[in-house]
Amino acid sequence: MRYEELRYEGKTFVGEAEISRILKANKFYWLIDSEIENANIEIKKETLIWHSGSFYSGSWQYGIFRSGSFHGVWKGGIFESGVFDGTWIDGIRL
Repeated sequence: MRYEELRYEGKTFVGEAEISRILKANKFYWLIDSEIENANIEIKKETLIWHSGSFYSGSWQYGIFRSGSFHGVWKGGIFESGVFDGTWIDGIRL
C-alpha cells in the first residue's frame, strides 16, 4: 500500500485515489512519481510533511521528513529523523 493516510485541511484521507488527487491538486507530482510504501503524510501551509513510511526511490523536492526510511535523492527540505540511505544534494539535516 502506497499511502497509509494523508492529513489535509483538518481531515484524514485513506483512499489511494483520493490522496493522489489531493497531491496532484497541490502539485506534489514528484511524490506521486516516487516509489513509496505505507506513507503517513500531511500537507500543511503548502508543505509536505512525511511522518512515517518508506521512501524507496525518486527525488524528494522539498518538505519535512520526520521519520521512516529514505533511499532516494534528497534535493531539499528538512530531514529530522529516520534512516537515511540515499543521495544528499541539498537541505538541512537535524
